[in-house]
Amino acid sequence: MNVKTPKIGAGRPWRIRFGGHPRVLYAGLSITAFWFVLALGADFIAPFDPNAQDIANVLHPPSLAHWLGTDNFGRDVLSRVIHGTRIDLQMGLIGVFLPFILGTVIGALSGYFGRFVDVVLMRVLDVMLSFPWLVLLIAIITVLRPGLGSFFIAITLVGWVSYARLVRAQTLVLKSSEFVQAAVNLGYSHLRILFRHILPNAMVPSIVFSMSDVVLVILAGSAISYLGLGVQPPTAEWGVMIAEGQNFMMTAWWISAFPGISIVFLAFGFSLLADGLGEKLGVQA
Repeated sequence: MNVKTPKIGAGRPWRIRFGGHPRVLYAGLSITAFWFVLALGADFIAPFDPNAQDIANVLHPPSLAHWLGTDNFGRDVLSRVIHGTRIDLQMGLIGVFLPFILGTVIGALSGYFGRFVDVVLMRVLDVMLSFPWLVLLIAIITVLRPGLGSFFIAITLVGWVSYARLVRAQTLVLKSSEFVQAAVNLGYSHLRILFRHILPNAMVPSIVFSMSDVVLVILAGSAISYLGLGVQPPTAEWGVMIAEGQNFMMTAWWISAFPGISIVFLAFGFSLLADGLGEKLGVQA
């Protein structure tokens, strides 16, 4: 049984809708598949070692030898963009999966059992919502240490809130439905009712939301790396590349421009995918 829901209240303000035509879903799948192919085949597709320095070709503009130019260390920008796809996709997917699991469990427990459990968990949620999420993210990473592992811990502690709200709302609706009441009358355990009857339906809006949330997490990860708190140089990552090229914008614009364009196109692909998937499942994000 699939539950169709009205507009998801926990969506991000930047969310863009592109219409419900099936081609939207196919376009999103095509764009994201392109980036996944680059990430998986980076070692074979990239023409150069992303960290190989060539002092003789420092700040070389785009050419046949280096399609996207070179940076201030003579490293091939195209190779670094391709290899950076791995890190940014990793940040986006893992950075959504962990909060998704934590938020789903918390929201389901809160919505199903209610009473004291719901009061305690919702108060924790209110405390989390009282802080700007990006500031809280930076604070947690600072307390830990700069790095990708710290980013995953911080985004999990911050990002579960939206998923908990979505799953809790769906659970409150579903637990009073006829098929759940039938399961209760048959004497099924609470865990069976929750995880086999309620949760598969309650997760549908969260799955759609997670596709668009990948975009936010990638942007957050790039911003954290830009500030020097995420992925550390010389690792090829788009936020790091933008930071490295900011001092050369007037003379070597390509160092920052191409990783920035990559972020935009990857975000565009996931936005199309989220919108098309929402229409396919009957959920409006």
